[in-house]
Amino acid sequence: MQHRIPNVGKGGGPRRQWKMVAVVAGLALLAGCSEQQSEATRFMSGPEAAVGAVLSGELTTASPINLNDGARYSPHWVCPGEANDVVTSYVLDAAFPGVLTAFDKEGGFLGVVEGAVDTPLSLLVGADHKSCTLIVVSGSSATSFGPYRLVPQAHASAEPLALDESLIGSLGEDGKASHVMTLEQAGRLDLSLSSGGALALTVRGEGREERVQACSDGEQRLEAYLEPGDYRVEVATAAIGNALAATSGCGDETLVLGNAYRLTASVDDLASGMRNEGPLRGGDSITGVLESGAHNRYRLDINEPSEVSIELSSAHFDALLSLEGEGQSFSNDDGGGGINGTDALLETVLLPGRYDIEVTAYGAAGGDYGLEMHSSPFEGELRNSGELALGESLVGVLDGSGPNSYRLTLEETTGIRVVLGSSSFDAVLRLHGNGVDISDDDSGGNLDALLSAVLEPGSYTLEAQSYSGAGAYRLEVVGDAIEEELRNGGEIGVGDAVVGSVSPGGTLDYELVLEEAATIVIEATSPTADTILSLSGNGVEIENDDADGLGLGSRIIQHLEAGRYGVGIRTWGIESDIGVVRLEVRG
Repeated sequence: MQHRIPNVGKGGGPRRQWKMVAVVAGLALLAGCSEQQSEATRFMSGPEAAVGAVLSGELTTASPINLNDGARYSPHWVCPGEANDVVTSYVLDAAFPGVLTAFDKEGGFLGVVEGAVDTPLSLLVGADHKSCTLIVVSGSSATSFGPYRLVPQAHASAEPLALDESLIGSLGEDGKASHVMTLEQAGRLDLSLSSGGALALTVRGEGREERVQACSDGEQRLEAYLEPGDYRVEVATAAIGNALAATSGCGDETLVLGNAYRLTASVDDLASGMRNEGPLRGGDSITGVLESGAHNRYRLDINEPSEVSIELSSAHFDALLSLEGEGQSFSNDDGGGGINGTDALLETVLLPGRYDIEVTAYGAAGGDYGLEMHSSPFEGELRNSGELALGESLVGVLDGSGPNSYRLTLEETTGIRVVLGSSSFDAVLRLHGNGVDISDDDSGGNLDALLSAVLEPGSYTLEAQSYSGAGAYRLEVVGDAIEEELRNGGEIGVGDAVVGSVSPGGTLDYELVLEEAATIVIEATSPTADTILSLSGNGVEIENDDADGLGLGSRIIQHLEAGRYGVGIRTWGIESDIGVVRLEVRG
C-alpha cells in the first residue's frame, strides 16, 4: 500500500504535485511506543523524539523515494516531552533545498513549507500541542541529498515586540496574546505573523487601529504608516462570526503546530519608495499614484524655522501642490516646470508646527508622480512687518490673507532700488507715502517685482503683495544719497549733473546752454533702464543708444557752437512706474 504526502500551496490549494511516500500498511513501529499513542494507531513508522530534542538524518540513495517526483524523504515522530510549557522552534540546517511536511497520527495533513538553500525552513511547536506528529523532511527534487538537522530552541513568553527581531509566542487559554511595540519615529510598519491557523492581527495606539486579513495558512502581513509612540500588537483566534476573510499567496517559510506564532516587525524610514500618504521629511524622494479625481495627503512636521522646497512632478497630469497649517495656506500649479511645464513647486520658510501636504491634479486626470522635499534650517531674519532700513535684506512669508507692510524712513534725498522676489508666487511691490504711490509686478524678471525711484526725505510704506499664490519671499532695499540736483527738466550747462525720474513711455527734456563753442560729452545712465539720448538744435540732430563702457547707458560726444540745444532722454525697457536717470554734461 502507498500513502501520499500532499504538498499544499500557501493559499490552501495545490501548488505543486503531491509528494508520495511508499509505506507498508500495518507496519509495526520499530522506534518504540509513545505514552500518548500506541504503535498500532500510527500510519507510518519512523524514529521518535520528544519535543525539544534534535532531529537529524541524511537523505541518501537508500532513503525512501517519493514515487511522484523521485525526491528522497525521511520521517520523524515528534511527541510531547515531560516539560512542555514553552514554545519550541526548529530550524532546518541542510545542504539541500528542503521541504517540511506535517501529519497527524492518522495521516491527516497538517501543513507544509518549502524553501531554498539560502532560505532556512523553520518549525514551531506550541505548548498546547499534545499529540505526536509526523514531521517528514524531504528534498525538493530527485537530486537533493545530504545530511540535515532540525535544531531546537525553547522560547518563553516575551512581552515587548522589538523592531527587526522575531518574537515567538503562544496564545493564552483565552485564545489571545498581546505585545507592546514602541516606534521612535514615524515610518511604514511592516508586521508579519506566522501561525497554525487564521488569527486576527490588530495594531492599536496613538489614535490608530489597523487590522489585516488572515491568510488561509495563517501567514499574515500588515503594512501601515504610523506616528511615533507606543502601540499594542494583538493576536487572537478569529471568531467564526467575526473571522476576517482569508486570502491566498501570502508566503512563509515556517510550519506551525498548535497555538504558537512568530511575529516580526520592521519599520521603513520612508525616505524613498512608493506611498500615497504618510510623513514627508527633508531628503525624501518618493513616488506615488494619484487616482483620477483623488487627493493624496502627506504630513509635514517642522521642529525649527526651516527653508522648505517641495516639488511634485508627473508626466501624466498637470500637478497641483498645496500646503496648509499653522495659519498658512500655499499652493502652486506650474512653478516646477518639468517636461510638459506642468510640475508644481513650493518654496517657502515654515515655522515650527504641523502642516498638511496635498497632491492633486488639474482636472480629473491621474497617474504616477514623483514627490521630493528638501529642507534646511533657516538662518536669516524672518520678518513680516516693521521698520526697514537701506541696505537691509530680509525674508518674509505671505500667507494669502493680505499684504505685508514695512516702514521706510529717509533722512535725505535718496535713489532707492527695492526688489521683491519669490519662487512661490507672482510678486507685486507697492511704495506709497509723501505724495508718492508707485507699484510694480514683473520688472525684476521671473515674476519678481522691482521698484527704482528717487525719493525726498520722509516716511514711506512698502507693501509686499502677491498677484497669485503665497509663500516665502526675499525683500531687499538698497539706496544712495543723491548729491546731484533732482530735476526733470530745465537749463543745464557744462559741468552740471542732474537726476530725473521718467515713467514708461515718457521723456526727460532739458535745454543745454553754451556760452562759447566747445567739444562736449553728454552721458545718460540708469540702473533700471536702457537710455536713449538725443541732441538737437542749430543744425545738429544726433542720437545714441548703448555707448561703449556704459552698458545700457548712452553717450554723445560733439563739437558745438555757442547757443541753445535740446537734450532729450527716453528709455527702453522700463516696466515699473518710475525709472531713475542721471544726466551729466562735461567739457
